[in-house]
Amino acid sequence: MARTRRNKRSSKKLIEYINTKTFIISTVTLLIIILICVATIFFRNIQEKKLLAQQSEELNKKVEEIFAETTQNIANSNNNKKDSILRVSAVGDILCGDEMLQDAYDENTKTYSFNQMFQNITSYIKRSDIVLGTMESNFTDNAYSGYGNRNSPQEFGEAVKESGINLVSISTNHSLDYGISGLKQTKKYLEQIGFSTVGDRLDENTVNIQTIKNTKIAFLSYTYGVENQSSKSKKELESLNIFDKKLAKKDLEYAKENAEYIFVIMHWGEPYATKPSNEQKEIANFLIENGANVILGNHPAAIQTMEVKQNAEGENVFVAYSLGNYISSIDNDTSKVELVLNIELRKKAEDGKIVLSKVDYTPIYVLDNGTNAKYRYELIDMKGTAKEYAGGNTSIVSKKTYNKLLDGLKLLEQVIGK
Repeated sequence: MARTRRNKRSSKKLIEYINTKTFIISTVTLLIIILICVATIFFRNIQEKKLLAQQSEELNKKVEEIFAETTQNIANSNNNKKDSILRVSAVGDILCGDEMLQDAYDENTKTYSFNQMFQNITSYIKRSDIVLGTMESNFTDNAYSGYGNRNSPQEFGEAVKESGINLVSISTNHSLDYGISGLKQTKKYLEQIGFSTVGDRLDENTVNIQTIKNTKIAFLSYTYGVENQSSKSKKELESLNIFDKKLAKKDLEYAKENAEYIFVIMHWGEPYATKPSNEQKEIANFLIENGANVILGNHPAAIQTMEVKQNAEGENVFVAYSLGNYISSIDNDTSKVELVLNIELRKKAEDGKIVLSKVDYTPIYVLDNGTNAKYRYELIDMKGTAKEYAGGNTSIVSKKTYNKLLDGLKLLEQVIGK
């Protein structure tokens, strides 16, 4: 019996020893794992901070300048009169998708509010003497729709106007979604709330001439065509500026006789393409040959190449084949990358001649905060937001969005170039 008790005590001690050893090994192992994890996180944080610091430095170096005069002779040495500087900004297509309609709608008041979508970037737009855009929506008494036959609430037009846009082209492939009646309603409403419009042929004069700082600037606008064009009547098609060389040449002749500088807004190109087609290049050359000084394209829902060409007189002519969209709910990373183009013109005090002085841009991005957010869609300053995140304010956007902003800035750099 004594031996049995001794065996039991020995077995018990052995089990306790094993359990203690196992516990110690497990504890040490766990501590090692924790230390490794902490060290890994610490190392990753250091690497992340180094990367963000490097990216912040790179963001500081990037200059969104496309063109600048080589000669900065602003003053006239003979009479000390200063040259006049005119600033024109431009954005691309202005769309109101179904998702934007849902985001702006208030169930309680049964009203729409779109102002929050633009509030972050109005300061970049209102700096200029005039700001151009292309309204790719209608404002009629039909049901609202962001796709197909496009029709938006009047509150959308008001929010766009409040954001700083002054003049809009209404010449797009959706201009005749509701026929001549819809085109007339749209034009009437837009002009009622303070927009200047161009692109239709409802009135006798199809060239919009604006006097900016005692300088007459002409604005022309054309579209490649309209949706379901074969089903439209001749009268409908004649109510809109569908591009035709004979028609454009006549308009440009009128503009040259009555204005000092000419902007042409073109709705053309292939959807989502970041390079212009041969047809776009051909039309651009035709417009330059016939007097255009600046050509601003849209429709592809993507930023395209920009270049400075020379006309027959050796003067610089700026061509932006596509400015992308100003705002939309298109769920495509390329289409979310936008910009505000800034064009500076200099009118010489000596002889009154107008020259292209400088072109740069502000990169903007259509941020989708998700369906559960208070405000789903908002335009943000790409570079400013990315710099703030890289500078340590990682709560401003998600890491995923930050990376998309970096990708977007790289895309702009690649597409636009210098």
